[in-house]
Amino acid sequence: MKRITSLAFAALACCMACSKSGDKNPDNPNPGNPANEGVPTIVSVPVLRGDTTISMGPTTNYAIVMKGLPTIRPVFPKLALKPKKVRGYVTDASGNPIEGAELGLLKKVSGFQQLVTTTTNDKGYYEIEFEGAAEFKHAFAVINYVGKPVPISLFTADSVASVYTYDKGGVEHWMALGHGTANAADAAHRPWYSNNYFGGSIYLNWDVYDGPFSTDGALPKNAEIILKLTPAGGMLYDASRTFTIRQKLGNNFLSCNINNIPIGIYKIEAKLADGRPLKMEVHGPYRSDTYGLQYDTDTKAWYVSFVPGFNATSKPMPNRGEWDQANVYVRL
Repeated sequence: MKRITSLAFAALACCMACSKSGDKNPDNPNPGNPANEGVPTIVSVPVLRGDTTISMGPTTNYAIVMKGLPTIRPVFPKLALKPKKVRGYVTDASGNPIEGAELGLLKKVSGFQQLVTTTTNDKGYYEIEFEGAAEFKHAFAVINYVGKPVPISLFTADSVASVYTYDKGGVEHWMALGHGTANAADAAHRPWYSNNYFGGSIYLNWDVYDGPFSTDGALPKNAEIILKLTPAGGMLYDASRTFTIRQKLGNNFLSCNINNIPIGIYKIEAKLADGRPLKMEVHGPYRSDTYGLQYDTDTKAWYVSFVPGFNATSKPMPNRGEWDQANVYVRL
């Protein structure tokens, strides 16, 4: 099978880039930054360490491994509103500036719409001029994930992106996160939906033995799956927490979603609670030579990376997780 040593230990840094396509703001290509109004305060965000175990009963088909958003965040300056402008800063989780993040503002004037985009400078600052009314269409930064550029959605740091009017303008600060709830309202309604989270997602699925015509490798009724995820290097924001998911089987479900896993690459191990190891494979149409479940012939171990929902030329919407599920099928 494919060697993935380079995948397992690929650097995952917030090396931000931007798409060069789109209509850039011709009136203000490099706005500088308002130093007299302050800059984001850099904070020390606790690094994810230790172990987390989540147990699910036979009537539960999803797990959220990280709840909510980071409790410690950078403090953004209170920039003054300026007519015909939306402006602000884009940072990482600690408040360090992100250069090259792209913001796209859809302006509406007299029934006509036009998308105006800009990128942040080396201070993480941006501003976009507009007339009429406007709202953000996309907001993203690009990380280097498994050796490829991957755009990730930005989170509105201190408010909810809304509609702006030219007479008042607007201020909007943004953050790039490795995990967290992207859409709190929808997550409360659909907690199993992976795009409601900035973290990655695994779709764990199996078959249960139900007579002589059952699928080969089907798991015993009333068994319990133990899935262990161990960081394999190159984690976003230096996270190193290990996650253990215990899923009891029943008659309700043959799958579960494991959501909001901090972005990175993990060694993945699966067994039953009685100690019997489980085989793993991709079961379904979502296969990739780069992402998802991969076997490393050097370490003789399985690894899983998350599946980007967009390619390098895409422009993710704000406040939306953009990782597709990594498919992991387990069997005896």
